Amino acid sequence: MEHALVIGMVASGLFFGWTIGSHYTGATMGMAYGSGIIKKPITACLLIAFFVILGATFESHNVVKTVGTGIIRGEDMTPLGAMTMMFTAALVTAANTWFKWPVSTSQLACFSVVGSALAMGVPVFWKTTITLLFVTWIGTPILAAVLGYVFTRVTDAVMRSRSPAAVRVLEWGLLAACCYAAYTLGANNTGNAVGVFYGLKLMAPMKAGLIGGIVMAVGALTWGKPILEKVGKGIVQLDLNMGVGAKMGQSLTAHLAASLGYPTSMNQALIGGVFGAGSARGLQTLNRKALGEIVFSWFFTPALAGVVSFLLYKLLSMLLHAH
Repeated sequence: MEHALVIGMVASGLFFGWTIGSHYTGATMGMAYGSGIIKKPITACLLIAFFVILGATFESHNVVKTVGTGIIRGEDMTPLGAMTMMFTAALVTAANTWFKWPVSTSQLACFSVVGSALAMGVPVFWKTTITLLFVTWIGTPILAAVLGYVFTRVTDAVMRSRSPAAVRVLEWGLLAACCYAAYTLGANNTGNAVGVFYGLKLMAPMKAGLIGGIVMAVGALTWGKPILEKVGKGIVQLDLNMGVGAKMGQSLTAHLAASLGYPTSMNQALIGGVFGAGSARGLQTLNRKALGEIVFSWFFTPALAGVVSFLLYKLLSMLLHAH
């Protein structure tokens, strides 16, 4: 039975990684695609796949450790609990991708861990890890907005010319910023899916990161187009200067969070960066209807993940007579 549960846990973690990769195509490469710098969705997804594997392999280890052993004790992590956590997060992420609602997979993963932990009756590190995660999540859009404002102002000051050469430089700058966002996605979000592999001592953090990055890349390539279209052409309207500012605000904020080991939301960082870039111009840059959907999903889906994870663990432990 335990062997089967381990297989189920690994499959659930890989399923979650696949949904993460498909879900964040818009948050990483949406601006480059929406502005026409990248013409085809497959080109955007290939760039995401390449850079997400790099970030996942070389900089995801701190988040892997946080999700694997930072929310609950490593010795309390069980195959059934880990399978329930990852399967719940994967299902909720897939549902949001289906409806084209950008959501925070970091919050989903962490709330899924908490839900299963409560069902298991094991202690949760509320006063340390959970508190710091909440601080990170609240601070993410704020810091991204500040950085988006600053980078837009700087870009406006430096790139005053609108000659064809200057426009080309800005296009390459925005493309580079989007590739940096894809790298940051690998560093920031891979641990959400494969942290339990480390928690159960199945593999080292770097190996877990590499596997998670590959699965995320496959997700972007196979089901990444819907969110890419939604974010790239339906949520934000920015010029090139603002796009560079917003993407740098998003990526630097999420990269900082990942380096500290506290996974945050690439989507929330993007919204903060876009707001900051728009504020630098005194412009309304967000589609309010789309933004309303996103804000609703931020609050609703993590709570849903926690409840589903709790109930699913109780059901499976009863049916399988396992704990």
